Amino acid sequence: MPLDPPIQVLLDFYNRIKPPPGLSIEERRRLAAESTPVLPRSRRPPGLRVDDHQVAVDGGEITLRVLRPEELDGPGPGYVFIHGGGWTSGDIDSAESECGSLAKEVGATVVVVDYRLAPEHKFPVPLLDCLAAYRWVVDEAPQLGIDFGRLVLSGGSAGGNLAAALCLLIRDNALPMPCLQFLDVPALDLSLGSPSATMMDPEAWLSGADLAEAVGHYLRTPEDALDPLASPLLATDLSGLPPAVILVAEYDPVRDDGERYARRLHEAGVPAAVLRIVTHAHGTYGIQGTLTAGLMRDLRINALRRAFDGTLIGSPLPLP
Repeated sequence: MPLDPPIQVLLDFYNRIKPPPGLSIEERRRLAAESTPVLPRSRRPPGLRVDDHQVAVDGGEITLRVLRPEELDGPGPGYVFIHGGGWTSGDIDSAESECGSLAKEVGATVVVVDYRLAPEHKFPVPLLDCLAAYRWVVDEAPQLGIDFGRLVLSGGSAGGNLAAALCLLIRDNALPMPCLQFLDVPALDLSLGSPSATMMDPEAWLSGADLAEAVGHYLRTPEDALDPLASPLLATDLSGLPPAVILVAEYDPVRDDGERYARRLHEAGVPAAVLRIVTHAHGTYGIQGTLTAGLMRDLRINALRRAFDGTLIGSPLPLP
């Protein structure tokens, strides 16, 4: 598994200090929080208005954080982000540090979703939290200064799973559709039916066994894996969904999920682009110290700008 050299150094180090099996969820969350400095986190840039909002959900409430550039005047673009963490970790602060600076970089109102985590809250609770968050954004769009014709829905890893499933719920509930779904290393077939789900080395950055364990924490029963809202790739109908940009990594157990999903979207007449980043593992192309980190951030920023100004999909070529 010839990884990008800086990533190989990190992986070798990780495998020397790998935590023992059987850790509690609380310990796993603590270790996940401690590992985030290797990711391209950024301090909150100046000139942002930041507000936390409590949104009622079935059985409780969740927090949404809204970051809006002070110079925005009137309705503008919006970006709703759902964080990853294997459905069991991640929070609103880590989500902001991952994407909050986009508010200034692309001139958009950013909304990050702090959904409830598994295994305390199993499928479909995290997804229904995201649906409640999206409904709140729809209702509050005038006050938030969001033009719904220029809204992007995004998620990474488990968040990519939730974002793709949320698009199905948005369509089926006749809610305003985002103009783009941006899915970063998404897990889209929780039946683990993709070849890549079982071919990854046990000492990979994210192994097939790691993926299976995370899925086990999220789902109530193995049968849930066949539910399209848990496995959007298995949905019989993908028509009417927004265009998709999907990023996958060569050495990732969910690699084939993203590539298979793009083909399914094409079959349904939905524009989609999938980019495979070779010599990288699950999300490692965003780690500081790699050549890819800045390039992938530029790609994200430019994809958002094109989605917001309507140029993501160009005019069809004239036929003779």
